[in-house]
Amino acid sequence: MIWVTWRQHRTTILAAVGSVLLLAVVAAVCGLIVRRTNSPDPFGNFFDCVPGDGSAECWAESTLTMITIVTVVLPVLLSVLVGVTVFSRDIEHGTHVLGLSQSVGRARWYWTRVLVVFVPVVLAMAVLGSALQWTRTAAVGPNFAFVSSSSYFGHSSLTFPLFQSTGLIAGAYTALALVLGSLVGLLLRNTLGAMTVTLIAMAALLVGFQVEARPQYATPVVESQPLGYNRAVTYTPDTEAVWTLSSGYVDAEGRGVDMDYAACSTTGSESGWEQRPDETFAEYESRQDAIYAAQDREFTACQRAQGIDRFETRYHPGSLFRRFQLTEAALTLALSALLLIPSMWAVRRLRP
Repeated sequence: MIWVTWRQHRTTILAAVGSVLLLAVVAAVCGLIVRRTNSPDPFGNFFDCVPGDGSAECWAESTLTMITIVTVVLPVLLSVLVGVTVFSRDIEHGTHVLGLSQSVGRARWYWTRVLVVFVPVVLAMAVLGSALQWTRTAAVGPNFAFVSSSSYFGHSSLTFPLFQSTGLIAGAYTALALVLGSLVGLLLRNTLGAMTVTLIAMAALLVGFQVEARPQYATPVVESQPLGYNRAVTYTPDTEAVWTLSSGYVDAEGRGVDMDYAACSTTGSESGWEQRPDETFAEYESRQDAIYAAQDREFTACQRAQGIDRFETRYHPGSLFRRFQLTEAALTLALSALLLIPSMWAVRRLRP
């Protein structure tokens, strides 16, 4: 049965696995170039690359940007081009009858395709994600790594596109995508319709993980700042860029408040900022400090009149990367396992 499945789907397997591994090789080569660069540019783009000294590094950085985005999108494409077609085309053309008419059980018929077609594609995606992770370890300083580590660059490894383009998550997403595509193909038994439904469903799942699920994996760090003009956000010391979930003014209960800036725009507008002819520079500085203090009190009073109590920033530190990766991979694989139940039910409904 394994040989028959391989012979039937070898073109799909070789095309999918070969394309993914080719991307992994290109990423590794670009990583070698980036690692020799003293100051790699995170998320380079081809438009900045000009012939001459440093052009190879620019092209390597830009290629890594492209491969990173492609890696995020690939699970959706594979769910349509591989997950759906492995079952739906046979059912649509009636060729599944041959397999189910033999002395092979339905469960074996289904699991053989999962093993022969799906597993190699999942492993290839894990290799691609691992290659991309390795490229981001190129040091640009004593504490920072290429793209993901420096808060100066501001690219958090907890969010798009870095989080999704790692070996663990790329492999888990692909497993979910293939199982989902096969389920929809078995249920609808129409290739075009199954492709459409799978495309929408898988895209919605990926967005749901990013927007709804991932922020809930841990209690966010909440940093409060007092009211006034001199407000600055200073994150908890961390070698990774933080993932900011929200920031803004809140009331005493922590509910968000939209500040009316126009109502407070006249604070301090009538103060005398110019130095007077009869005052020394020291007296002028002292009076200026008093003006700043009065202005700050007036501005704070205006804010409190609108029900504002403080300025809050909610974020996840980059040190939670491993925890978030394991959590999301576990959820994704658990969802994949749950989808296998209706898949087996759909297989049993097939008529030889």
